Amino acid sequence: MEVLDAEALKTDSRRKNKIRILLRSVLFMILMGVMAVGGIQAWSYIKSKLLVRSGYALKKIDVEIIGTGRIAKEEIIQTSKIRLGDNIFDISLKDIFLNICSIQEVDKAIIRRQLPDRILIRVWERKPVVKLAMKSKPNQKYCLDEKGYPFLTANREDILSLPEMVGIPLKAVETKKRIEEPEVSAAINLLHILGNSPLHFTFEPQIIDVSRPFTIGLITRDGVRLTFRIDHLMDQLNRLQKIYSFSQSHGRKISMVDLTPDQNVPVIFQ
Repeated sequence: MEVLDAEALKTDSRRKNKIRILLRSVLFMILMGVMAVGGIQAWSYIKSKLLVRSGYALKKIDVEIIGTGRIAKEEIIQTSKIRLGDNIFDISLKDIFLNICSIQEVDKAIIRRQLPDRILIRVWERKPVVKLAMKSKPNQKYCLDEKGYPFLTANREDILSLPEMVGIPLKAVETKKRIEEPEVSAAINLLHILGNSPLHFTFEPQIIDVSRPFTIGLITRDGVRLTFRIDHLMDQLNRLQKIYSFSQSHGRKISMVDLTPDQNVPVIFQ
């Protein structure tokens, strides 16, 4: 009987310990919840009252534009929709980023807080490589950047000097999405390669035609007509260099070259 009584006492003690632990766990969870709610309210009070009084209100917006300066700093600030005097911790960097990237000429942007009272906005402009032959708003021009993204920009002198691309439908441009047709991508690549080649000054592009499948038509500022395939562009330029050297050594001026065949390249001299 003594043994049975001892076991009963142990069982009752374990039951009480379990109940005690359970009650403590419930009280702990309730306390943590109260502290969390109180912490949120305390942080909200600190942000709205104490931090602003301590100098964490926005006093300056620093804007850095990397490019040719086609975008005005005032446009960046206005589009960001942030105001001086706002609590710097209440300002959404994501919203600022999305607002600024809505500007067509913006390629990318970085937004940072600089405590206690500044916001830094760094913006990279799109670099136009060609203007597009289509109707646009007054004093503005559609262009393509080096990645193939279309955008509308001011019709300035640096835009007027760019070659003009024909053969892209207006619908593709108005979507503001990257134009991924192989002829367009190859044409942009050709302009890059030609721009770094000694042939650039001899065959300076004026019009680029991407309307024909797998083909790039190019008319130079001197009226020379060149036709390229969209692949093996470097090999085609090497052949063009040999043709140009031949024309120079024989005192003849090139009028047309079709570089699409692998052999027996058609050439017309003036």
